[in-house]
Amino acid sequence: MKLPQVIAIDGPSASGKGTLSRRLAAELGYFYVDSGAMYRTLAWHCLNKAIAIPAEPKLLNRDTEKPIISELRRWKTELREVEGSLWLHVAGYFPKTEIRTNAVEKVVPIIAQIGKVRDWMVAKQRECSTLGPLVMEGRDIGTEVFPLAPVKFFLDASPAARAARLAGRGNVADTKRDEYDEQRKQGALIPAIDAIRIDNTGQSVEETFAVLLSQVRARLKLN
Repeated sequence: MKLPQVIAIDGPSASGKGTLSRRLAAELGYFYVDSGAMYRTLAWHCLNKAIAIPAEPKLLNRDTEKPIISELRRWKTELREVEGSLWLHVAGYFPKTEIRTNAVEKVVPIIAQIGKVRDWMVAKQRECSTLGPLVMEGRDIGTEVFPLAPVKFFLDASPAARAARLAGRGNVADTKRDEYDEQRKQGALIPAIDAIRIDNTGQSVEETFAVLLSQVRARLKLN
């Protein structure tokens, strides 16, 4: 079986996976993919369509999920490359700034709990590998999306370090998302069995990046 040309980087909020994934992709000449942005794009689209989204995961049921799933089946999406990254475009539009609003931040953890949403997202994320080699960051890339990825990382840091990083960028909502994602039945936020686990508490970005690059070069036999 041919292994997908994917480097999977998972981890909780403020573990550094976004910054490090983008840098690693640029260093290797791979496409960068932010899997969480795909969930954000659906959340933004549903809000745009005035679709009701429950306030908490426990309020999700067949009735509350139905309008979200119905919209998921209707929307027109396409993967497009933008400056070395693959992004989901909706009806030809890339909502680059809109998916980072507080309104989207609030509902994306709810959207991400829906099983049929996750099925759709996993299929779309796997489609990215048909466009070229990837560095993909997320929460279930090494366990659910690309379990055969030849290199998998799980980044983490102490709760205090991650809380300080989130506070430094004015965002504390993601800690709640981590709780939701650790507890969900499908695509839970857990390390893959064969993931290289890195605790970067107290490390600089440069120090963690050096570890990642060294591991990738060794595993993929790159010069």
